[in-house]
Amino acid sequence: MAMNIGERERATTLGGLLYLRNGGRGDAGYELRATVAAILGYMLDGMDTMVLSLTLTALGAAFALSSAEQGLLGFVLTGGMVVGGYTFGILADRFGRVRTFTYSILIYSVFTALTAAATGYPWLLVTRFLSGVGTGAEYGIGMTLMSEAFRAKWRGMGSTFVSMGWTVGVVIATVLALLLMPLYGWRAMYLIGVLPALLAAYVRWRIPESPMWVERVRMEGGSGGGKDDGKGRGKGAGIPLRDLFSRGYLRFTAVFLVIAIVAEMGYWGIMIWLPSALLTEYHVAFTRTIYILLATDGMVLLGMLVFGLISDIVGRRVAISAGFIGMTLSVAYFAMSRTASQVLVASLLTGFFVNSYFTIFGALFSEPYPTHARSTAVNFIFNTGRGFGGIAPLLVGILAPAFRISGVIGMFSLLFVVAAIAIWAVPETRGIQLR
Repeated sequence: MAMNIGERERATTLGGLLYLRNGGRGDAGYELRATVAAILGYMLDGMDTMVLSLTLTALGAAFALSSAEQGLLGFVLTGGMVVGGYTFGILADRFGRVRTFTYSILIYSVFTALTAAATGYPWLLVTRFLSGVGTGAEYGIGMTLMSEAFRAKWRGMGSTFVSMGWTVGVVIATVLALLLMPLYGWRAMYLIGVLPALLAAYVRWRIPESPMWVERVRMEGGSGGGKDDGKGRGKGAGIPLRDLFSRGYLRFTAVFLVIAIVAEMGYWGIMIWLPSALLTEYHVAFTRTIYILLATDGMVLLGMLVFGLISDIVGRRVAISAGFIGMTLSVAYFAMSRTASQVLVASLLTGFFVNSYFTIFGALFSEPYPTHARSTAVNFIFNTGRGFGGIAPLLVGILAPAFRISGVIGMFSLLFVVAAIAIWAVPETRGIQLR
């Protein structure tokens, strides 16, 4: 079979020949190592978010913080994540995925551990913000690393595996809180943040730079577009953020921003307030509420696996649209539920669909864009959505007195319809070879 121009260019180096031999991907060992690293990186994201949630009451007691001051800690953590995602996304396209991924993990590790030594509220604000800078970078860079290593046919499932890392991080943080906090207090939860530095060392020394990124740097090196030192430690070229809004990619960027914002607002607006709705509006006993939430988490994982598979077999657009339609019906049913059995069914359905589209985002956001802008795209789109997601719980709190928590949650169904339709404005990307 004849090679096109791009394939001939890739074949000019040994790395390019290996790229073609393996159908546009690296070897299976590299695929596995890169994916595991991405999973562990996103796991830290989940841990960081949950650790703050689990220690917030203890921090309030230790430093005499008001409710508003405690809430600000969550806000600055989210703000740090957005800043880190934007900044490191661009750096990963410029200096390489592995190098910047390593630095983001180290930033998380150092400033999480320093939180354990906090002597006052300003210290907490600074360390929580800077820890967020590190964790905010890990999703986009990790997903880019996975996407460039994973076989095109099953890239959606690769995205699913990485996405599940967040849930694993939440579970680990919860277990650590049960084991450590009664004996050693809240500081122990942050002191263990030094351990991910070992992950940074593993990534740096055991995972080669993305072959696709290295090939691009080498191809551009002769034209002044970039420079490589022969070991994959080079500099990319261009202004990737500007490229996201260029004529060829503007439609993708606009549509992806819409669905990311809707997804993040829906997730945080619903999941933060779901326990309160069960307890205060439906008068579900506390123990039963915990059981419902655990069952809901199980449905979250099941939904992620199912929709990741659908995205690879049927297509990204079908999976995304079906997920948002499922959420539309689920939250509408939740808002109309009156009996205990209806509340249980609505909660389980909501859990099944609430992450159904998130699990595809890593693959979806990386596929249309070229290598020199891919990490920037994934980080910019995802973290813009995350920024809006931080507003959603506040909006629910403001509107709840007038419409009830369940009523406000039901209003999100209108947003989900918009996202379900919007995804059809862009072409299908399932199975494409990354450029």
